[in-house]
Formats: sequence, structure tokens, C-alpha cells
Amino acid sequence: MRKDYFDGSIAENYDDDESPMFDPAFVNVTVDFLADLAGDGAALELGIGTGRIALPLAARGVPVHGIDLSPDMVARLRKKPGAGAVGVTIGDFATTVVPGAFRLADH
Repeated sequence: MRKDYFDGSIAENYDDDESPMFDPAFVNVTVDFLADLAGDGAALELGIGTGRIALPLAARGVPVHGIDLSPDMVARLRKKPGAGAVGVTIGDFATTVVPGAFRLADH
């Protein structure tokens, strides 16, 4: 995959996707499941993107940190309400290391 695959217009329009993974009902079920798995621990999201899962997970009180290769996707995340509660490291999640302990890692 090209390093810039999720940059520019892809990042700008990513949240406009009409696929089922963006359906609020799907997101809620997913976040419920992940919040249960995280319990009172933190979550690490690999490929955090625009925060589709990370932001509602953080809103439920789960500390969230994410890794993403695309600064443009993360810039979109940073414009959303609640983004200040989510830590992000720019990098390849196959090799990037972030400090901390995580009860849950998702992608």
C-alpha cells in the first residue's frame, strides 16, 4: 500500500462513506463490545483514522490512544468534538511503539 493512500481527498471524504461500517447502529454495537473488553483498562487503536470508533469509545470513559500513518486522517479526527481526550501517534502500526499498557488493541 502507498504511504499516502489515506491523504488528501481520501481523508477529506472518508467520513462520508455510506458503507455499513459507518452506520451509527453498527458503531454503537462495536463500541459497546470494545468497551466491555477494555473494562477499566486503556485501548490502543491501530489505524485510528478519523476516530470513528476511538471517539465514542473515549466518550464512554475508556482511555484511548491510536496509531495512524496518515497525518491528514488524524487532522480530521482532531477537528471533532472529544478529540482532545484521544492520544495519537503518527506512524506505521507494525513498527511504531507507544508508551503505556493497554488492555485492548483493535483495528
